[in-house]
Amino acid sequence: MKMFGKYLRILLSVLLCLAMIFAVSACKNGKETSEPEILYGDETDDGFGDGDTDGDVITSTTTTSSKTGSANTQTYDDGLVNKNKINESAKTDFLSSVPKKLSGTEVSILIWWPEFDYEVKKMERFTKATGIKVKFVYADQSSYMQKLSSLKLQKNLPDIACIMSDQYPNAIIQDYFQPVDNSKLSMNKNTFDLASMDKLKWNGKRYGAVIKGNSHINFGIMLYNADLFKKYGVTDPHTLWQKKNWNWGTLISTAQQIQQKSGVTALSTEYHAYRLSQSSGEDAVVFQNGKLVNNTGSENYRDAYKLIYNLSNNGQYKVMDMGLNRDGFMEGKCAMFLEDSWSLQSGERYEDLPFTLGFAPVPCKKGVNVAPCDMQLWGFPVGAKNTEAAAYALEYWLSPQFDEKGHTTWVNESAAAMLDYLWDQSKVFKLSTGVIEYGGDYDWFSYNQQCALNGNDISSTMDRWSNVITENLRKLYLN
Repeated sequence: MKMFGKYLRILLSVLLCLAMIFAVSACKNGKETSEPEILYGDETDDGFGDGDTDGDVITSTTTTSSKTGSANTQTYDDGLVNKNKINESAKTDFLSSVPKKLSGTEVSILIWWPEFDYEVKKMERFTKATGIKVKFVYADQSSYMQKLSSLKLQKNLPDIACIMSDQYPNAIIQDYFQPVDNSKLSMNKNTFDLASMDKLKWNGKRYGAVIKGNSHINFGIMLYNADLFKKYGVTDPHTLWQKKNWNWGTLISTAQQIQQKSGVTALSTEYHAYRLSQSSGEDAVVFQNGKLVNNTGSENYRDAYKLIYNLSNNGQYKVMDMGLNRDGFMEGKCAMFLEDSWSLQSGERYEDLPFTLGFAPVPCKKGVNVAPCDMQLWGFPVGAKNTEAAAYALEYWLSPQFDEKGHTTWVNESAAAMLDYLWDQSKVFKLSTGVIEYGGDYDWFSYNQQCALNGNDISSTMDRWSNVITENLRKLYLN
């Protein structure tokens, strides 16, 4: 099944590229439709949608890579510190604080990836110390909410589940999740990202936890072929970032330099190009005064899609070929690849490359310093039976300071330190997904694809989608 999923994703990537080519051709021939395309089903699964962790995880409880990746992944001595290192004393204190009465309780966690070796090992430690058994329940990412709904009907709800970008705030409105404010979560400011939790409140209440440093929220990152930059004497993205000079402008100039000197395509990506739209500091939907509002009229936000278009083969700079995708980068056909942070986890595919892998944050618009990321709130479904035990299990599971030694999360300390840096930045969550997809008439994939392809005429494209967003927001707030 894993191999089938792999080839299915390859096929979908090829179809996506063909669809983009035909769409561009249609635009050139004046055949662009006047209304947003209506799509149904799970088209966002491997399109421009949420992170790629659903079917691409290759580490599980039964098959664990022994590679460390340190031999071909760049290590940096640039003053960054991994703040979320394992803390044995904090681990002991936390485990001893769990009430003995909870021993024998079972806590189930609904996830969309085969559980990693490092999280299995840490939860074995949790069970041994507390007597609380932990069970991971798998659901494919594209059918995650369907699985939760099915378990609700069976009165067999998991104790811990996630509100992802495409289900926020619908999962709350539909009464799937209970507020976490009165739970047994410690809400320790050193552990919980309270600023993000407050930003994602619904009707003034927190419906899920965000724990600092956890590996399951995907941040946008820029991967690059470090050997190529060194060979041709071009300043690499990590160095530019460290010099506080990594922005849209230097992305363009760097891409032009490496492409001209090496003859290799400068940049590729798959669906991750939208991270550049988030790096404007905005999304199509934002919170204002505690309420979601339509932000498609923002010129700053529209400029980001102009940039994406102008980077492409059809745009002004012609330094980005999305057709090369991930495989093209791994084969050395392009110098940089816009990706997500899951790719820097230990045991992932980039550890067996023929070149040295470098990494840096996504470049932001000049003067903006944000971390583009997905939205995840981990909380407790309404009707879950073991919420008290689940609160302790959730905090232990997601906090990196409770990891087990010898079972590392990231490929090296430099990667861990960069991810900790991103956690400290102001985050731009993808709030537009759940709003655009509310009701099932439209999907975010179509929105993002049309904006990226029509960046030379972004005003008319955004204006059409603005009507969809405005109407869906109206329906959301009626419920």
